[in-house]
Amino acid sequence: MKIKSLGYKVTDEESGIVFELIPKTEEATQELVEKFFSSFQVLKAETPKVELLKKEKKTPKKPSKKPKFVKTKPEKKGIPNPLERQTKELADLPEEFVIADIGDLFKKEGYDRKKIIENAYHDIDNLIEKNKIIYSEGTKPKKYRIVSRDTSDLG
Repeated sequence: MKIKSLGYKVTDEESGIVFELIPKTEEATQELVEKFFSSFQVLKAETPKVELLKKEKKTPKKPSKKPKFVKTKPEKKGIPNPLERQTKELADLPEEFVIADIGDLFKKEGYDRKKIIENAYHDIDNLIEKNKIIYSEGTKPKKYRIVSRDTSDLG
């Protein structure tokens, strides 16, 4: 067995500390190492660990199925003023309607349905006050009926 002059590794069993030893004197020769190994039995020999670089698996790129002409969504409008909303509601809603119908009516024109529905309660209260619509008792969801489609006294 030929030992490199780099040194030796010794592990302390109690602490687990690994000591790397290098020859310090002229007496630490190949013959001393051979005498040492002939006195002891080798329990374990460690080879230097070589870390292999893992090759990352690359998924093949699939051609995208994007259309050549991308339609852009129209920008949602805020909400029209109360007079415009109430006039449109009286003119375009069916005889019986619910709040969601108001949202759908304005959504077709590009308005934000959620904002319209939030404001529809004000319109309904105003239209009930002016006797344009009435609330149908005991209906879920709440249904309203148009009594008059006259818009001359709105505003």
